[in-house]
Amino acid sequence: MHSLLTKSSFVAVMAAVVLVATVATARASTPVAPTSIGFDISFPQCAEALPPSPGFGVVGVNGGSTFTANKCLARELAWAQGAANPAPAFYANTDNPGPANTSNWPTGQQTPKVCAGANSFACSYDYGWNAARLAFANAVNAENANGSSSPTSDARTAPWWLDVETGNMWESIEYGRSVATGTYDEASIEGMLASFENIGITSVGVYSTSQQWKVITGGSQSTVPPVPVWIPGFGSVASAEVGCGSASFTGGRVAMIQYGSLGYDGDYLCGLLNTPTLTSTSVANSATFSNQIVSTNNAGAVSYVQTIGSPQLVVSASGLVTTSGTLIPGSYVTTGTTSDPSGDTGTFSLTLEVGALIQSVPTTASVKASGSTTYSDQLSVTGGDGAVTYVQTRGTPRLIVSASGLVTTSGALTAGTYVATGTTSDPVGDKGTFTLTLKVGALVQRAPTTGSALTTDSSTFSNQLDVGANLGVVTYVQTNGTPQLIVSASGLVTTSGALTMGTYRAAGTNSDPSGDLGKFSFTLVVTTPLIVPTATSISGHAVAGRTVTLAIHGTGFYGHPRVTSHAGTTAVVTRDTGQVLIVRVSVRALSRNSVFTFTITLADGQSCQVRYNQH
Repeated sequence: MHSLLTKSSFVAVMAAVVLVATVATARASTPVAPTSIGFDISFPQCAEALPPSPGFGVVGVNGGSTFTANKCLARELAWAQGAANPAPAFYANTDNPGPANTSNWPTGQQTPKVCAGANSFACSYDYGWNAARLAFANAVNAENANGSSSPTSDARTAPWWLDVETGNMWESIEYGRSVATGTYDEASIEGMLASFENIGITSVGVYSTSQQWKVITGGSQSTVPPVPVWIPGFGSVASAEVGCGSASFTGGRVAMIQYGSLGYDGDYLCGLLNTPTLTSTSVANSATFSNQIVSTNNAGAVSYVQTIGSPQLVVSASGLVTTSGTLIPGSYVTTGTTSDPSGDTGTFSLTLEVGALIQSVPTTASVKASGSTTYSDQLSVTGGDGAVTYVQTRGTPRLIVSASGLVTTSGALTAGTYVATGTTSDPVGDKGTFTLTLKVGALVQRAPTTGSALTTDSSTFSNQLDVGANLGVVTYVQTNGTPQLIVSASGLVTTSGALTMGTYRAAGTNSDPSGDLGKFSFTLVVTTPLIVPTATSISGHAVAGRTVTLAIHGTGFYGHPRVTSHAGTTAVVTRDTGQVLIVRVSVRALSRNSVFTFTITLADGQSCQVRYNQH
């Protein structure tokens, strides 16, 4: 896959059974298995040093679009085969440009669908089917070049991913979203999935983001199978672990997360997810205690294997936790591993406190200063057997905890923080502790806390701050941020005039007539206006099988913008003047003559289009 530092997202397909070794759950305290961390690379890395010491590798087989080949695939495949987990994975580009925008559109094809060449579901399906065939052939050729004794088998047994991204040509983008274009785009993806399945590839899934998937397919989970997903856009291994709990846009499990690492695309393999469980029971009830461990992000029923905690705690193969009989007061921990039929793995942990009363809610509360005289709240615990008795050891006289756990105040309290603590017990000897923190008169800032303005509009910028939990009019006192930002006594934020591009912050305190107090902060980001390019005309025309130089006329052409067109055509900007782009255009031989579209995209994401002739 292209690096996120050099391209947008891709869609991936993979069976975790091949790549997943010992996969950690999404908990920061759990060690990450070396084979759970790898990289994905493709043609943009052909002239670069490849990532060091991968746990596993994923390699793109195309040159950035369907019906093309990654020219250094064999070299990059050898790199992936040298990983700690030497079983590589492949990914293939996808698109659906429609018959007017590609020379690879099927005509007269009889299988798997009958396609006469029209813009239709059948032809889009066959287009995807054929694209998968070429992608697979690229992988076989690379396996053969690297001396594989079974190149076809090696390419077939590897996991595969489909690169589905809005940067490629889709009818929903080229012609606008409609029932027809959405159906045709889905058909191309379905054709590729079916083609891989027909080849005998068992590990197939999709890499994309929810937003891109929705643009291309309309967010459908009905016609595209619920294949595993690979999600990009995370910043670290830690955030990738959390990302494993993201929602799947296909309905299949979240198999892998992509994040930036060492200037490349790093990847983290997701395992089964389990949240550590803390529970309690009284000594009297310990003999009959039971609890069901629940795992998520699985494909099929989960099997549990206990490694620590027996014989006091017993975990069945289905994850039911029981005890071996009556247990004496103490803390008991059981851990183990989880797996599903696809080979996805994880770990579980459960801690059982016997004879320990564990406080549930509340542990914190807040109230306006004016409401402190009538404040009350009921404490509660778990693991008890019979009525629980509370004994307060700290917090009086302002907070009063009764023997039944009812918390009240001794009267009106000034703004501040008050804490009550103590012990708990029940008739059979179970014991515990409690705590409650009460914040009185704390004003809570609500939105807005941030704002943005263009440099051209910064002199007239204003925004009104707001707080909650107040009684009466709130007064604001600014302590920093002047003179660029000015916060009035009523909380109105303005600027001292036109500001240059940058980030400005204001902060201070606030209060109301009843003595409630708080703090506020506000951040203003000032940016320069985006350059919006426009394309008005083009000098010259493209020629199949040749490289020619064209001039695109318009405005806002700065920073050597990226120019793209239909499959088989490449465009390289050699000079820009702001009003003219000089572009070197190469067209694949035998590409049919027609009117096509160049898309010009600036570094800030702004884009425009212009039509051109090929003849």
